[in-house]
Amino acid sequence: MFSAKKKTVSEKAQGGGLALPVFIYSPGYNLQLEAHVFPAVKFSLIYSKLKEDPAFAQHRFFEPMPASFDDAATVHKKDYLQDLQTLNFSRRVYRSELPLTKSIVDAFFLGTGGTIMAAEMALDYGRAMNLSGGFHHAFADHAEGFCYLNDVAIAVRVLQKQKRIKRALIIDLDVHQGNGTAKIFRHSRHVFTFSMHEEKNYPIKEKGSLDIGLDSAMHDEEYLNLLETNLMKVRKSYKADLVFFVAGVDPYENDRLGGLSISKEGMAARDRMVCEMFADTPIAAVLAGGYAIKTEDTVDLHIQTAKALAGMI
Repeated sequence: MFSAKKKTVSEKAQGGGLALPVFIYSPGYNLQLEAHVFPAVKFSLIYSKLKEDPAFAQHRFFEPMPASFDDAATVHKKDYLQDLQTLNFSRRVYRSELPLTKSIVDAFFLGTGGTIMAAEMALDYGRAMNLSGGFHHAFADHAEGFCYLNDVAIAVRVLQKQKRIKRALIIDLDVHQGNGTAKIFRHSRHVFTFSMHEEKNYPIKEKGSLDIGLDSAMHDEEYLNLLETNLMKVRKSYKADLVFFVAGVDPYENDRLGGLSISKEGMAARDRMVCEMFADTPIAAVLAGGYAIKTEDTVDLHIQTAKALAGMI
């Protein structure tokens, strides 16, 4: 198994006494959804569990500001953003499969602000995790798949505009391809999108920089071998200023919307592999999907990602 040998960004930050990762969270992340497959309560549950865990006692939590209209407009078409702001349930909006309410739109702008903040803090300190985000099905001109704004794409563009980064790497390990992200950056030389997802699952696939479609019911060993091979390929061929880790936990074997068969231990190994292989590059992690039969499993899997970022597992 790959083991990082260079001095890590975490080690570089330890001199400042800051425990990594830092976390970004707001109570405003929580969506008001009734009888929906999306576990809208997971954001507050993850936050509470992290705060109660003595292992994270020294880790700091920061509350973000919402992304601005201008931030969102670095990626999204203005007529689409105006539909969101005016709650106009147009053809550009209806494929979200979510209600269109002010509180939900506000939560997406806030979650996107959290991803921007996580990216900024990853650059400053080494590792940061937004306890929201990963809205990778949102396209420049329309919503899709529980996603109104593409937070990671917006964060990339905002930081590039500020000249804080030139090249970004997006590692998307959600069970569903980040089709919106792939389409947005299809012709960009300064953003590399790597997605490893279940091939015969939603959505209709877009072409990213490197797409690995997986057979349904794949188990840990084959999954982790493929991941290691392709992460090493990416690491050797593309040098990024910042890594975005879209750490969806729906490859889990008991996920309602995923068809892979990855155990909790396999998911932990996945997260650890990403963190070790890019130990010398700032990492900003976002949650993305997770629809386990038991919500507590979804929460525990996201906590595992936090522990991998912290080097605890």
